[in-house]
This record gives sequence, structure tokens and C-alpha cells, in this order.
Amino acid sequence: MKRILFILVTILSISMVSCKKFLDTVPTDSLVQSQYYNTEAKLNQALAGVYQPLNTEGIYGNNLFDQLGASTDEGFYARSAVTTGVVAYNFDYGNNDINNFWTQLYVGIERANILIQNINIAPMDETKRQVILGEALFLRGYYYFLLVSNFGDVPLKTTPTASVTDVNLPRTAAKQVYAQILADMTAAEGKVSSITALGGGGHVSTTAVEGILARVCLTMAGAPLNDASKYADALAWAKKVQAAGVHSLNPSYRQIFINLTQDIYDIKESMWEVESKGTGADGMGNANRLGNTNGIQYTANNNLPGYSYGFVSATAKLFNLYPSGDLRRDWSIAPYSYNAATTPVSYNYFTAAQIYNRNAGKFRREYELSPLLSKNITPINFPILRYADVLLMLAEAENQINGPTATAYDAINQVRRRGFGLNPKTPVVSVSVVSSLTLSTSGNTGYLTSVPNIPISFTGGGGTGATGMATVSTSTGKVTSIAITNPGSGYTSVPTAIIGTPWAANTVYNTGTQVVNGNNVYTVTTAGTSTATGPTQTSGPSSAAATGAVFTYAGVKATATVTIATTAVDLAGLSQASFFQAIQDERARELCYEALRKPDLIRWGIWVTTMNNLAADIKANAGATFAYAALAGSNISGRNVLFPIPASELSVNKLATQNPGW
Repeated sequence: MKRILFILVTILSISMVSCKKFLDTVPTDSLVQSQYYNTEAKLNQALAGVYQPLNTEGIYGNNLFDQLGASTDEGFYARSAVTTGVVAYNFDYGNNDINNFWTQLYVGIERANILIQNINIAPMDETKRQVILGEALFLRGYYYFLLVSNFGDVPLKTTPTASVTDVNLPRTAAKQVYAQILADMTAAEGKVSSITALGGGGHVSTTAVEGILARVCLTMAGAPLNDASKYADALAWAKKVQAAGVHSLNPSYRQIFINLTQDIYDIKESMWEVESKGTGADGMGNANRLGNTNGIQYTANNNLPGYSYGFVSATAKLFNLYPSGDLRRDWSIAPYSYNAATTPVSYNYFTAAQIYNRNAGKFRREYELSPLLSKNITPINFPILRYADVLLMLAEAENQINGPTATAYDAINQVRRRGFGLNPKTPVVSVSVVSSLTLSTSGNTGYLTSVPNIPISFTGGGGTGATGMATVSTSTGKVTSIAITNPGSGYTSVPTAIIGTPWAANTVYNTGTQVVNGNNVYTVTTAGTSTATGPTQTSGPSSAAATGAVFTYAGVKATATVTIATTAVDLAGLSQASFFQAIQDERARELCYEALRKPDLIRWGIWVTTMNNLAADIKANAGATFAYAALAGSNISGRNVLFPIPASELSVNKLATQNPGW
């Protein structure tokens, strides 16, 4: 009743207003630009709109790590039935993913152009205005960088579209587009805030601009422009980031990606990231699928470890690039699949021969914090630029100009040391580690079927830190696979692997606990504190008087053959060509699945040959089950250095032309 009365009073009030005054009222359902951009808050809202396309499915919300980025020499699209689309390099200019990529990039450019044009309308602090302008200029440059590096010549627009009929624009030569990119980004460098002032990597900072400028210049130095003068510019920009002194490598490689999953800012390593939030249920537009399309496959339900299609799996080439002891391998490439039959979900560790079975594992939904996960939307931030990338760009540019100097070695060796879990700043000649575990086929019975994963420990060998994990069949109680979870260091001889929890003296044991002692597996059937006498019997229970807790014989302990290896950490004494190859390999090890491998291979001029050679290797060595992984590499030819100009553009822009071969 109160609502009805309110409506009636309102109607009466309006009816008493003069006709002239009513007609003079400014409409509030639409705004001209001078009204929309007239406050600082509105300028910041507009800036958020310029950032927004980055998080759409067309760009970093899915495309660049899934449909457009799944098939390189580091990964393949893990669906044998999919034989068309960009993932198989069997598509044409009408492809929807290509169209979405192109469209979202130009949406970002148009929004940036409008904001830049209206930047001076609002009365506000001039320093803050320049920050907004700087970010808008940079983002326009970055969107054009993604366009020109993927499509070649593209229409160049630096002013807003005046009319819906103003659509006929010729393609601008790539060199001129790059000139605009450099102009926008260098102007932005002096305007944006420092990352320490920002406190996070969601907005571009001074050093993020400098780092991306290094990337742009390296791209220009390589194919297809081949402007070698840009190596010096790339080096200068990378050194500027280094000289700022605000960035360093996170001591833990895996923690970088856990932080991205849990909204923990790491401004020392993560310099610029695409931010995502929530599950999509709040209606705020989060469309991110990082870890969902390219995570570790799990399709049982939406609960932890998180629904994932596992579309991207590793190639043997990438797997074998990692030397013994490199901790990055088993983070970037999942060493296990999920066993959905257990609660909580457990791990099925792969055998040494199961390489192509392994999904890309860098972005793991099991670390999400939300108690209610979305099926297809994740809050994981995408790392566009990390400090490790800057160091590797610095090393590459330095090598191209001056050869493998101390500066180049220091940069690449910092990244390598961190990869082995070592202090990036402390020189290390080599590490000696546990390099492989091979499960023995005989014996092995009696493990609890209710405990699907059990620890592996190592004794002897002179080293420390090595650990492992075993998978126990939930039906047979046998260990079916084993894996190294930490290779340790300092091993001078082969240690002994113990599969299961070793029995220990003077320890409180609860009923149902399982231990191993000697060659045997025992289950505690009467709780108690163990004495100094361990169980040794091969049948029945032990005597409580002798062993304290009662240990009942369960079966024969699983055994494994252990090997160790010594790996060089710090590089030294390489030729310029060998150092360049080391950079190419290190970038794969460090930056895999971060949408950088294809652009790297293209600028190095080896995209087509690398993918063709990969296909031949897969056909020869992957076996019949994974022969389909060669499809993309087999289909790639010279035309695939660039994407086609999409049909959506050609159909409306009568001045647009198509790329060669399309």
C-alpha cells in the first residue's frame, strides 16, 4: 500500500510541474561524452572499460592459452576427435575464435581512443589525470601490438569512430603500426605509477611498460620485420627494469601461480597480470577460464580440485627439455591425474613412459579459495609479464649485440637457479639429485586401499631433501606408480627408497595406521606407543609386550630402483649461437603455457619448421594413442605465420585486404 501511495503522489507532483520545465529536463538514460567524462570517478570507470577486453574469452580469458595457443611445440590439444579449428590448424578466415580475438582488440582500442579524446574534461588533480592517460595510451599500444604481431598490417585508428558508417579503413603497414605502438608506450612510461605505489600488478606500472617495450622491440628485431637495430632498444628497456631495483624472482616457482590463483599480489615477480574475480555469479563480467580449459582434467563435479576439461597436454619435447632436478617440470607439466573415486580427491601418478598423458599443470584450480567453485569460470589471474621474462629478454638482447657476456650469463643463470630451487643470486656450478624412480614389479601387497597416496622417503646417498609419492590401487592394495616430488640435492651415491611410512621407535600409533619395516608392510591393530623393537614377523600380529602397539603383518613392501644425476646449473663458456639456443630452451622451460611460445618461434623465424619437425617426431615416437597430437604441426605452413583477416572485418570494411594464402 505504501508503494502505491508513493507512486500516486509522484504522478500528482509531476503533473503540477509546468510543461516548459518538463520539456527542458535533461534526459538521464543517455549521456553525451562531455557529461560522461566529467569526473575523476567516471574517468576511472572508463579506464576499467579499456582494461576489460583483456579478460574476455577472446583474449586472455581463454583464447590465447586455449584455442589460439594450445598447439605449439610445448603442447597439443588433447582431443583426438577435434580435427578442425585453430587447435588443428585446419580453419579459414571465417573462424569464430579469430573473429573474437580481432573484435575484442578493437573494442579495447575504441574505448582507449574515446577516453584519450575526453581526458581533459573532468576537473581533477593533474597528476592523477596523467596516470589515467598513460594507462590508456599504453593499453591502446598493447592492443595494437597483439594485432600487428598476429595479423600483420591492420587498420590503424587513433581517434574514436565518428559514425557507424565510418568503417572503410585500409590496412596500415606493420612498420607504421609499430611506430604508433612505440609512441604510445614511451609516452605512457613517464605518466603511469610505479608498481610499489600501485601495490599490485592489475594496472600497468612504469616497469611493466618498460618490460613490454622490451618485448615489442625484440619482436620488431625478429621476423618478419627483422629490424636488428631494435635489439639495442630491447636491451635498454630490459636494463631499465633491472636498474629500478624493485623486481626480483620469487624463490618458489610454484608459488607464483598459487599467488595468481589466490589473489596474492607479488609485485617483485608478477609485473602485469590480467585480474579475475569470483565465480561469475556476481554478474561483474568475469569470463576467465584459466585452469578450466587448460588445467588438469577433472570432470566429476564442480568441487575441489575444480572442474577442468584438460584440453592442453604436454609434448615430449617440452618434457625432455627439463634436466634432472629442475623443479619447474612437474609444476608446469602435471605429474598426476586426479582420482575422482576417492574423497578427498587423490592423485594417480604417471609412470615414466606416460608423457603425452600429462596435462599442462601450471594453473591448478585445486588452490582456489572459494568454498563454492564455478564449473567454467575461475578467479585465476593471467601473468602477462613476469620478471623472469625480463631477465631472459635482457640475456637474449645482450647476446645478440655483444655475445654471451657476464651480463647475459647473470640474467639467464638467475632464472635457472630458481628453477632448481636455489637462491637466484648465488652462483652454483651443479646439483646432484635423485633423477628417477622405477617401481619393481615383484612383491608389493597389503597396502591400505583406503589410503591412495603414500609417501616415499630416501635414506643414504649423502644428499638431502628428496621425497616422493606413490599411488596405491583402491581395489588391490598394490602400489601401481611412483613419482619424485622433490629431487633433493647433494647425492654422491644412490640412496634407498622407502615406499610407505617407516616404522619409528617411541612413537604413538593409532589403530589403522600403516607402516613399513624391513621388507614388510604392517597395519596397527592395537594402538599404543612403539618400543625400540620393531615388527619383523611375516604373518599375524606382533606381541604388544615386545613392540608396544600391535603391528599386524599386511604384505610385502613395494621397492624401487633409484638413479641419481648431476646437472649443470650455471651456464658458462658457450658460443653466441649456443647461448641463443640456451635462451630458446630456457624460455620454453620457464614460460611455457603463458601464451609466449608461438610469438617467440615466429620472431625467431622457426615457427613452421619447428612445428613440422615436431609432427614428424610425434608420428615416430608418440605411439598410436597419441599420433593425433601431430595434426596441428603437420598442417602448419607458411601462411600460418599470420592469422587471416577475419570475415567479419572483410564483410564490412571494403578497403580491407586478406593475408597471403588465405
